[in-house]
Amino acid sequence: MSRKGLVGSIIGSIVCSVLIMSGLLYFIGPTLLPGLTDQDTDLHNKYDDLLDQYNDLLNKTLELEDQDIVLQYQYGEWNSQAYIFDTDLTYQKMEDTEINITISQNSRLFAQFSAIALLSLGPTFTVRSSYNISLVVTGVTNRTYMVLYFDDEPSGGFYRELTYNMHINLLTEPLPVGTYNIAIYWKSTLDATGTNSLSVAHNPPVFNYTRTMLVQELKSL
Repeated sequence: MSRKGLVGSIIGSIVCSVLIMSGLLYFIGPTLLPGLTDQDTDLHNKYDDLLDQYNDLLNKTLELEDQDIVLQYQYGEWNSQAYIFDTDLTYQKMEDTEINITISQNSRLFAQFSAIALLSLGPTFTVRSSYNISLVVTGVTNRTYMVLYFDDEPSGGFYRELTYNMHINLLTEPLPVGTYNIAIYWKSTLDATGTNSLSVAHNPPVFNYTRTMLVQELKSL
């Protein structure tokens, strides 16, 4: 029997027993205990309340079918600077940004990554700059976020900076027992004119920006 079915059976048995006893008390109580006659209305109301509570509890138990519980979690926060240039056209692992977690059979993984990214464009930049940032469960799946900037106007010889709030999450299917690596990979998708870069946790002593990752092991009830 599944955990959900077992929980439902236990709860149902207990509450049904209480309902039966309450019903007997309500219907035959006045006969066995005449002193209760004046309390019939109160007993009836309490019985109805108990029945409503049972129905609510039963509905909540049935709702557990599609819910997960968190068995464990791992959390990381880093303030070391990490950056890539637009000449980095192949995926590379982001420095100091990964978590390893060991899970049981048929658990799922929920992973979440957050950071403020700084796009730096040199004075000779023209038209377009773009980067892919991927949250990866190694050998399983990934989710990718794109940082994109487009401007067909002349730069005017000025250095430009733009910030992006990155938030990526993913949920896997049930996985075999084992240890899994969750990391961030990123790359440029276009080598634009000039010297341009994308960074996270930039200028730690000044702004103290950080990047964070949360990984949870989930088990269905």
